[in-house]
Amino acid sequence: MPCNPHAPTRPRARWLILMSLLVLSVLLAACGGTPQAKTYTIGVVNYVPSLDQVLGGFKARMAELGYVEGKNVTYIYHGIIAPDAQSMDREVKSLQEQKIDMFLTMGTLPTLTAKSAVAGTDTPVVFAPVINPVEEGAVESINHPGGNVTGVQNGYTIAKALEWLHNLAPQAKKIYAIYNPKDEVALTSIKSLPAVASKLGLELALSEAHTREEVLGVIDAMPKDAALFLVPTPSLSPMKPFIETAVKRGIVVGSNSHADLESGALVTYAASFSAMGNQAARMADQILKGAKPGDLPVETAEFLLKINLKTAKATGLDIPDAILKQAAEVVR
Repeated sequence: MPCNPHAPTRPRARWLILMSLLVLSVLLAACGGTPQAKTYTIGVVNYVPSLDQVLGGFKARMAELGYVEGKNVTYIYHGIIAPDAQSMDREVKSLQEQKIDMFLTMGTLPTLTAKSAVAGTDTPVVFAPVINPVEEGAVESINHPGGNVTGVQNGYTIAKALEWLHNLAPQAKKIYAIYNPKDEVALTSIKSLPAVASKLGLELALSEAHTREEVLGVIDAMPKDAALFLVPTPSLSPMKPFIETAVKRGIVVGSNSHADLESGALVTYAASFSAMGNQAARMADQILKGAKPGDLPVETAEFLLKINLKTAKATGLDIPDAILKQAAEVVR
């Protein structure tokens, strides 16, 4: 039988098929045949230096959940913002212009500013912490936040922190709480104090101070048998100089921020900022995977008691072992 000179040989046919498959795979890749991994950008807003620990905890937990910084997640954080509405508004708008996928806000003012900015969009806001998110207008309710905002609250520590200060320094019958009346966080913080002080049989002196110099003036004028309770006041932070001034005068200090323990506060009853960051990261992960922030209940931070035994000895206080055993940490 005569052979067909135009029929390709079998090896040539195989070669043509392989080349066709190779070209097809290249075209598919060029056209996006292989889906790209999703990447996220998170804008961070903070106005209290000690709350940087929240970001540290947030990043650490996010990494454990598979969000690797520089690979599939980017954090945009320009540092501590001045605690005023204009500065906060500029920062939030700047982050929005960079097409972020989520806000992480530390504190009340950043949270409220971000909430207002994302209204009408689908950009979520996760806060950690806000003292009383319902009362301060961050969410509609704890169980059903609504809108684009949810996060971690820590407001229940303030009254209990005052009670612990009384337990450790019962000889101090007058407690000074210094606050800036123009600071919304401070105004929220002091609301529960009069009732708690009355229940404990304490005289509560609510002292207004608009500047750091005025705070130091109040401390210098305090009687030595009184105690100082630090009210969360971002506009007057950091608190270290106030604590050091009080301790030098033999005045004991209580606080609802563990950051103040290292500065010399006698007792702190508060949540770990790093742990709050961990909580917020878990919530952020749920949102990035499709959950609606308005459907995620606001979580409450875990509160811990910490005692500075060095300060107790320096101020002549003897802390019973029964109380020391209740502390999560004792500075010796």
